[in-house]
Amino acid sequence: MTIHRTPLDPLSPLDEYLAVQHVLRQARLMERFFEDFVDENPMLRPHLPEMHCAYMDMLNEQLAPYALILALAITELEDAYPEIERPGTPR
Repeated sequence: MTIHRTPLDPLSPLDEYLAVQHVLRQARLMERFFEDFVDENPMLRPHLPEMHCAYMDMLNEQLAPYALILALAITELEDAYPEIERPGTPR
């Protein structure tokens, strides 16, 4: 049995960004929540590890469908701005 695969239709960098923009907003919102509320509230500090794990699970679930698009967007960003590369990073 032969499996035929069709290549993915690549999106332009702007289309890639627009496709994940709503997910990035969610990630920014949660980061702000942790920085502005959780980190500053001493009563929540004992629950921080549990809350952080729950946040990471939710973020993983939300970003998983966009993993390829995010990877392509990051690659294009690195190609467009070589100065943002870290030393020792393989190309």
